[in-house]
Amino acid sequence: MELRHLRYFRAIAREEHFGRAARVLRVAQPALSRQIRDLETEIGVALFERLPRGVRLSAAGRAFLAEVDEILAHVDRAVDRTRQFSGGHLGAVRVGLSEIVAADEFISRRLLHFRESEPGVVLELRSLGTILQFTVFNDAQLDAGILYDANIDARDAQLLHRTKIGRGEVMLAVHRDHALAERDGVTIAEIVDEPMLWPERRLQPDYYDRLKQACVKAGSFPRIIQECTTNAILMSLVSVGMGVGIVTATQSTAPSRDIRLIPIHDLDLSFDMLLVWRKSDPSAALRRFIDVMKQGLGQIA
Repeated sequence: MELRHLRYFRAIAREEHFGRAARVLRVAQPALSRQIRDLETEIGVALFERLPRGVRLSAAGRAFLAEVDEILAHVDRAVDRTRQFSGGHLGAVRVGLSEIVAADEFISRRLLHFRESEPGVVLELRSLGTILQFTVFNDAQLDAGILYDANIDARDAQLLHRTKIGRGEVMLAVHRDHALAERDGVTIAEIVDEPMLWPERRLQPDYYDRLKQACVKAGSFPRIIQECTTNAILMSLVSVGMGVGIVTATQSTAPSRDIRLIPIHDLDLSFDMLLVWRKSDPSAALRRFIDVMKQGLGQIA
């Protein structure tokens, strides 16, 4: 018994006529009649009652039709899901990103657009710093990452595709009531005596070193009162007035309502925000995610 036998049977059951069913199926009527006789012989029961003008289902045929409808519906669903999976419309995409990247409005809009345009793809977002992202990348626990380029070493770069989706500037985070909160920009000299919250070197050594070198090059080094393991902790301390903080953010980053981000004019330092994924990953769902994230990049160039 083949699927075509079941489709032929269903068409005749719906049309109650071999000639009309043959036209719907676009097969010759004698061939269709022969296929149904073969099916009845294989099953061992008569599926139709032959009438002077057409046919109708026998009691056994009605029971068989219910099962056939379920079988063919399942087959059609399987074919449709396979096609959707092949086209990237089904599956899962696991994405790593840091808290500061997640606050970028362009990134959040792209992520929301992907969720809405591809409801069949599960989008799993994991909050991870750059170094931790590479650890789970190597263990194949992430499909893509959104991160700044500060901590990508040559070995990691060889394994990854990358595309630039933004640019982060090093900025000063201050409480909204701080004396500098309404300024359009500051210099390193103006903030050298401020109680400074700073990223911890252990988790972001390259970022830390490049930031320190840029400050020295600008002629001053801030008075650091505390190093913070994450941007979330740093921002939380700024929001309660513990000090000011150095963060890397894009112009479209939306901090909390208690925090202002101010450019540092003489700090010649910025970082590319990258979307990265493994060169060995063939996932169609990942390919669609990459395409969606790259849409609208001309607006932020």
